[in-house]
Formats: sequence, structure tokens, C-alpha cells
Amino acid sequence: MSNQTSDNNKRIAKNTAVLYVKLILSVIIGLYTSRVILQALGASDYGLYTIVGGIVSMMNFLGVTMMSVTYRYIVVEFGKGEEGDPRKVFNTSLVIHIALVLLLLIVGETFGVYFIRNIANIDTSKISDALFVLHLSLAATSFVILSVPFNGLIVAREKFVFTSVVEIGRTLLKLGMVIALAYYCGNRLRMFAIIMAIFNIILPVSMYIYCFIKDREIVRWQFNKKRSDYSGILGYAFWIMIGAVASMGQNQGSNMIINLFFNTVVNAAFGIGFQINNYLMMFVQSLNQAAIPQIMKSQSSHNTERSLSLIYGIAKIAFFIMLIPVVPLILNMDFVLKAWLKDVPQYTDVFAILLLVGGLIKCLGAGFDSSIQTTGKIRSFQIFYSVAYLMVLPAAYFLFVVGFPVYTIIICTILASVAVLVFQVRYLSRITEFEPMCYLQHTVFPCLAVVVCSLPLFLLKLFITGTVVSFLMSSVISLVWILCLIYMIGCTNEERYIVKQSINRIFK
Repeated sequence: MSNQTSDNNKRIAKNTAVLYVKLILSVIIGLYTSRVILQALGASDYGLYTIVGGIVSMMNFLGVTMMSVTYRYIVVEFGKGEEGDPRKVFNTSLVIHIALVLLLLIVGETFGVYFIRNIANIDTSKISDALFVLHLSLAATSFVILSVPFNGLIVAREKFVFTSVVEIGRTLLKLGMVIALAYYCGNRLRMFAIIMAIFNIILPVSMYIYCFIKDREIVRWQFNKKRSDYSGILGYAFWIMIGAVASMGQNQGSNMIINLFFNTVVNAAFGIGFQINNYLMMFVQSLNQAAIPQIMKSQSSHNTERSLSLIYGIAKIAFFIMLIPVVPLILNMDFVLKAWLKDVPQYTDVFAILLLVGGLIKCLGAGFDSSIQTTGKIRSFQIFYSVAYLMVLPAAYFLFVVGFPVYTIIICTILASVAVLVFQVRYLSRITEFEPMCYLQHTVFPCLAVVVCSLPLFLLKLFITGTVVSFLMSSVISLVWILCLIYMIGCTNEERYIVKQSINRIFK
């Protein structure tokens, strides 16, 4: 392994660790602040803020889609080395995002105001408060949209420590302001809107300042008059948006179909299972976020060996990161749900377990999206992805009609994930030098071997009594067992050597 490759791997590990720390702190503080906010505002005002925030989020759908597009273009330009022109891409992207801000403000200040005044079910006395929240939310969201090119530049530079420190700082500031809100005697809804606006503006402003100091030449304004550059980015964004719409449609559509055949209690169970899976997937996404710049840069610079090594490795690591908490969770799902919720909706445990299995399958394709996006040849994949996941809805509807159980819709989603994974493997082998057999050998087979050897752990279910002691003992046993299996079966000799070195370094 070259020194450059070793340094890059260390950078991925460091950035992943930093992102994990940020994520853990954000989740813990976020769970606490949610409770404080609800107590301070009351259900009615909190619901009002959620409605207005939802309107702005819906109108900003295109802006959210543009984030991954912007990251891709800027990172790829850096990967090209001297041939790349990140300044041109940055300024082109900035113009597009300025246009998005203008569009958001026009739609928000017309449709948004009309919706609040004439459509939304809001008490007349609260209309002025709702409009105040809308105006502030639009202003804060404008800052966030304009920061996307700057964030793309920071991602390309892999300066995750900076953004993580700022995010942790603003989360702690939000905590302090929210606690103070409980003692505020004025209009708490308006004050909360101001707090959230400050919270949302801190990170973008920090990015502006950081980039103007560190990358003054790249962020220096230069209007790009070449239409093909704009059409290229927007055309690419269209296909990314197709996939995002399909994913959102499948999630929301699943909820609607469940409600058609069952009841809101089952919807609650589905939502809780989805939430558990999302929390674990956040850790996988942090690994992805740290690795994406390296994958894209390696591929853009035609360093095939490095890019393929990253893709195989990231998929395997993502799977193991997900597997480590999944097994103890499945073993103790009843205990965890009762401790967390007390009153657990029916089918929650089944939904949660099946969704976690689906999450594990998605982990086997970690890094694939980035590799496909780097090539720019995304149309075929986005079409297949969209069709595969949207087909879950009619398939589940038909199966429910003929009497299949409620969890059938999750099984359909898992099958769609498998189909997408198989397509990704075949498609990558066509458009890059990706080798399916190497992927099976380096990633899939080790992961399957660890899973098969983990199956005896489920015999522990016979001894689990639903107490704290049995939860702790079964969790410790399963964690030790899985970690040993990952080390002995899941890792190559080189990976085991790296693990030994890391452990020795820690305990020196």
C-alpha cells in the first residue's frame, strides 16, 4: 500500500469518526430538545410550526436534489487534477442556486401565503404568527440553498472536521436557546421561529467565511456565460430528482396503502420501524459521506485500482457497521420497543426487523451510487431504480387484496432492493471496470459468511426473559461474537494487520 493510499484511508477513518461523534451528539441532544420544545410551545403551536416548515420543505425539494448534484460536479473537477476547473463549476452552480432562491421566494411569498390564509386549517388568531414563521423560514432556507456550492467545496476538500465542529456548536447553542425558551414570557412561537432561523443560518454563514478565507480564488465571482454548462448540470439534476421522487413516492405510498387495508395503528407501527432503521442507516451514511469524495476523485483521475478497492471495501464495512447493532436489536426487539415506547403498536417488531434486513441489503451497495454518478451515465440506473421501487405499490396492493399479511409490503421493498443491487452490479460492470466476481469475493461472500456464522446467536432467544440483565448479557455476547467473526472471517490478512496496528496504537 502506497503512502498516498494509506494517508487517504486514514483521512476516511478520521472523517468517519468525526462524523460519528457529531451524529451521536446531534441525535442525543435532538431527542432531548424535541421534548423541551413540545413542552414550551404546546401541541398546537408546535403543530403550527411543523405545518409551515413542511410547506417550505416541500417547496425546497429541488434545492435538496441539487445538493448531491453540486457535490458530484465539484468533487469530480478536483479529481481531474490540473485538467479540472472547480472555479467554473462553483460559479455555475452558484448562479443556479441563486435562481433557486429567487424561485423559492416567489413561490413561498405567493403560494405559501395563500395556503396559510385560505387553505390551511389554522385558527384566525394565529394567521399572523404563521406568516411570521413562513417569512423567517424562507429567509433561513435561502441561506441554506446558497451555501450548497460552498458546502460542495468543503466536501471536495474533505474538511469534515470544520463542519462537524460548527454543527456540534450550533446544536449546543440551540439546546441553550430552547431551554431559555421555556422561561420566555412573550410569544414563544415567534421566538422559536427566530431560534430556528439562527440555528439554520449559522452553518451556511460559517461555510461562506471559511471558503472565502481558504479558497478565495475558487469562490471569486466570475459569471459563466456558457449555456451548455448550465444545461449539463440541470439535465443531470433531472435524473437525480426522478429517483428522489420515486423513493419519496414509495415511502408515502406504502403508508397510504397500509392505511387503505388496515388502520392508523398499523401506520404508527410502520413509522416506528422506519424510524429505527433510519437511525442506524445514519451511521452508514456517515461512512458514505466520508468515502464519497475519495471514490469520485479516484475515478475522475482514472485511478481504477483505488476506486474499485474503495467500492468493495466501503460496501463491506457499511454492512458490518449495520450488522453489529442489528443482531442484538433483533434478539431484544420486544424489550427495546417496550422500554422506548411502553405502549407498542401491533406489528412494530415485525416491521422493524424486516426493515433492518432491508437496510443490510442496501449496505451491500454502499458506494455504488457515487461510482455511477461520477461517470455521469445515470439515466438507465435512475429509471430502473424508480420503476423497481414504485412497483412495490401495485404489487403490495394486489397481495393485500388476495389476503396477504401486512408485512408483505416490506418484503416487496426488500425484493426491490435486491433487484436494484443486482442491476447496480451489472450496470457498473458495463460502464466502468468494476468486476462482479471480485465484488462477490471481496464483499458479498465475507458478509454472508459472517451472517451464517451469526445464526447460532438466535438460540439466545430461548434464554431471553425481557429483563435488563438478559438484555445486557445477550447484547454483550452477540457483540463479542460478531466482532470476532468479522475479524476472523470478514477481514482479509491486510485488514487484520491494520486492525492490530490501530489497537496497538491506542493502548501504547
